[in-house]
Amino acid sequence: MPTITPGTPLYSLADVFCKALGEVLSQTLASPWSVEISPEDAPTSADSSPLCFGLSPSGGLQGSAAFQLQLADARSLGQKLLKEPADASSELNAEHKQAIESLLRKVAEQTAAALKPEFGEVGLQLSSSEAPSWPGITVVLTASAGPAGTVSVQVRFSNELVEALPVPAAPVAPPVEAPLVVDSNLDLLLGVDLSLTLRFGQRTLTLREILDLSSGSVIELDRRVSEPADLLLGDKLIARGEVVIVDSNYGLRITEVCDVQHHAKGALSPAQ
Repeated sequence: MPTITPGTPLYSLADVFCKALGEVLSQTLASPWSVEISPEDAPTSADSSPLCFGLSPSGGLQGSAAFQLQLADARSLGQKLLKEPADASSELNAEHKQAIESLLRKVAEQTAAALKPEFGEVGLQLSSSEAPSWPGITVVLTASAGPAGTVSVQVRFSNELVEALPVPAAPVAPPVEAPLVVDSNLDLLLGVDLSLTLRFGQRTLTLREILDLSSGSVIELDRRVSEPADLLLGDKLIARGEVVIVDSNYGLRITEVCDVQHHAKGALSPAQ
């Protein structure tokens, strides 16, 4: 038998009824009412004829359901709805039943609207009925409003309805990025000395212009003084930065690093 525990499809459905009942009671009685799903099973009815209203689902929800109130709860709720003083000795009359039916019809309508995002168009047709004889599971909704006392409303779901409820999809774990795998052959070459070149800029000259060069000639490069210089490994650019003077020697303060590992592999390939 399906269990009524948080996270299960049945509990999620019962929770929609629970919230709808709380909102309708608060609006109708003009006072805040809280409703909770009782963790205990529905008590065995001592009443020979509890007040029952059948619910006929349609659309995306199939099966049978029903509201059921023990006579003491029905009498108490009817008196509250008609603004009568609480009287445990009075009988449940037709006006009480009519007021309760009107209240539960609003609960059914609000529940159907709340179920639409998950089940699509859903109908819950309410009608007066006898106690359900079909097999199912009963959930107890306990409503309370402080000094106003408590009222319990039972919602019974048929086994057919419960078994047709969709099982929530398991959460999908975010993809885990594969760790970077470094070629094991690279470890063998990490101690090899490599020559780096600092490039301030470049210029393309014709052979005639090169032959005309002499002491004092000035070659204008394609880079401004404020632009970073290039650091090359072979002919591969691996970094850029600002040229500095360190102990009367040129140096480079790196401001941007390229894919060093990729270029190092290229510089150390067997073809070289």
